[in-house]
Amino acid sequence: MSNRADVPYLNTDDEFPDHPKIDPLSDGAFRLHVAGMHYCAHHLTDGRIPVGRVPRLKPRFKARELAELVDADVWHEDGKGCGTQTCPVGEPGEYVVHDYLQWNKPRAWWEAHRAKEAKRLADWRAKQKK
Repeated sequence: MSNRADVPYLNTDDEFPDHPKIDPLSDGAFRLHVAGMHYCAHHLTDGRIPVGRVPRLKPRFKARELAELVDADVWHEDGKGCGTQTCPVGEPGEYVVHDYLQWNKPRAWWEAHRAKEAKRLADWRAKQKK
């Protein structure tokens, strides 16, 4: 685990497991959902997961777990996000994690943050050489 400030992380509310859409999920669907959210955070996808990646998100993946997430409106299939600021529409061939951006920073924020941190560090190093 890294403690660097420029490494993306996943935000979840401490009441996340009790949310009315999440609480009734099976253990497998819950694990798939959490693994999917971590994938999105790590790869800065803004809540989008390629269809081909989904079966590799958890050991012993079962299609019914994925169907459970879609049926519960936790994930949107075929890129059909809600079209809101926190749940953007994706592309065909990917799933969209519903309201991922409500709790997590988008790729653009992380890119700007990394650039700012890189400049700050470069300025500090230049100052130390003097």
